[in-house]
Amino acid sequence: MLKKGLKGLLEYAIVVSMLLPSVAFGQTQQIKEYKVIKGDTLWGIAKKELNDSFLWPKIWKENTSISNPDRLYPGETIRIPLYLIQKAEPETAPKPAAPAEAPAKEMKKEQPAAVEAEYPLVERDLLLAGGYISDTVPAGVGRVGDSPSGRTLLGDNDSVYVSVYQPVQTGERFYVIKVSEPVLHPVTGRKVGYVVKVTGVAEIKEIRYGETLAKLIRCFGEINTGDMLVPYYEIEPPMTNGHFRTPDFNGMIIAGNRQALNQSKLDVVYIDRGCGDGIEAGDIFTTLHVGEHAVPNGTIQVIGCKDHTATAVIKNNSDPITAGDIFAQFDRN
Repeated sequence: MLKKGLKGLLEYAIVVSMLLPSVAFGQTQQIKEYKVIKGDTLWGIAKKELNDSFLWPKIWKENTSISNPDRLYPGETIRIPLYLIQKAEPETAPKPAAPAEAPAKEMKKEQPAAVEAEYPLVERDLLLAGGYISDTVPAGVGRVGDSPSGRTLLGDNDSVYVSVYQPVQTGERFYVIKVSEPVLHPVTGRKVGYVVKVTGVAEIKEIRYGETLAKLIRCFGEINTGDMLVPYYEIEPPMTNGHFRTPDFNGMIIAGNRQALNQSKLDVVYIDRGCGDGIEAGDIFTTLHVGEHAVPNGTIQVIGCKDHTATAVIKNNSDPITAGDIFAQFDRN
């Protein structure tokens, strides 16, 4: 819900749209157009135009031509749905009183509250590539072999030979995964599990002369010979209506998705709290680097969780975020 200070902006927009068929800054009855300037991001535009940075996914959803929300180009036009601005209306508007002693049969039924549209919290590709922490190494059903082309680094539409440990059929699909070395907790040193990342989908195309040939129909990351195959099943992103919790939890970042010491915006990190602890997909937290003092250095949002670990994406950061940083309740103020 936007702050009441935007009420005047709404009233002005409505009056102007009634008087003029075409408004100078590109606003219509449904859409306000915003022209990107250097340094803009959807996060910043949501803060500037809607006074709530966390409404950026709804702006992104309206602008299907934007493939990366962190890469906007000066002069580009962004469409901002007016219903987001209209949320500046007061939360409690006075209701007209019902007619005195109106017969029951003449009373109008109360209309159900409007249901807000939901949308995926995160793109399916990012959810798959982001991966998760597993207590054990997944049981594979085969591995990626060499390629007819002789390449060892593979991508979309490449053909590969696969070795499988069970009978398969043409058209059958498998996920290609990478499994990390054991992840150790930065403080306790205990083994937390293994980072499992889905790097692609392989479909069996031909079984002949004792050889099984597959095609990589989708890639989310680098695929190499020796990568593991696991059974395919549909994975759908969690849905959201854009209202995110900021629960009073704290814990620690235990690993990053990239093989680098530091993680930055739109990278994935893993935390030592999960759905069994009360965490939910969509939850937002502040991250802090702890040295002599605990200094806030970013914001993360949970995109998936296991019992006692969760996967989160970095929404923004002022300094690098590393394993050993802590997370705590996000303060919207």
